[in-house]
Amino acid sequence: MAAHCVVFLTLLALPCAASFTEPCGTCGKGCSQCENVDEGSCGNACCKVFVQTGLNTSLVVELLNTSLAKGGPDGHYTQSFLVEGVKGFADLRPYKQKVDFIGQATHMTSGAPHYNDTIDITVTPTAKGGAYISLFSISQIGGAFGDQGQNYKNLIMIIRDVSLRNHMFIENKGHVDRSCPAP
Repeated sequence: MAAHCVVFLTLLALPCAASFTEPCGTCGKGCSQCENVDEGSCGNACCKVFVQTGLNTSLVVELLNTSLAKGGPDGHYTQSFLVEGVKGFADLRPYKQKVDFIGQATHMTSGAPHYNDTIDITVTPTAKGGAYISLFSISQIGGAFGDQGQNYKNLIMIIRDVSLRNHMFIENKGHVDRSCPAP
């Protein structure tokens, strides 16, 4: 079984001094946040990130849905239709699962050529009423051994969009395995 990188991030309710600007969404085009290059750790380029927040799962999904429904931070995200018959996120709480919500989106890179990546997200409650958010991005095109950091960027743009717009701070808690390692 291939190992997957896990980046632990914690969202804290602290004021953020930075103002929000639309980010550059494609690695290899002079964008920042592209340092975490994956080299085929999932049999193709991918990245997995965990985030912890004190916000409850319903609010987290509301914030994620609001961002992704508008195209995300760079306008190139699209929510997917799910097996549960909804777009964006499905509520699994009535089914007494380990996670409260599951969601999916795609991100298309800008410029030529366009590449699409699939993003899967689960939101799980913590014992203290907060949420763990698991985000996973994988390149849709086969043979993507190196992704120039794009899968990590797909995830971190979503996290930063939601956190900056809601005055939170992101703290990197380190890597656990091999995908999208820090440089």
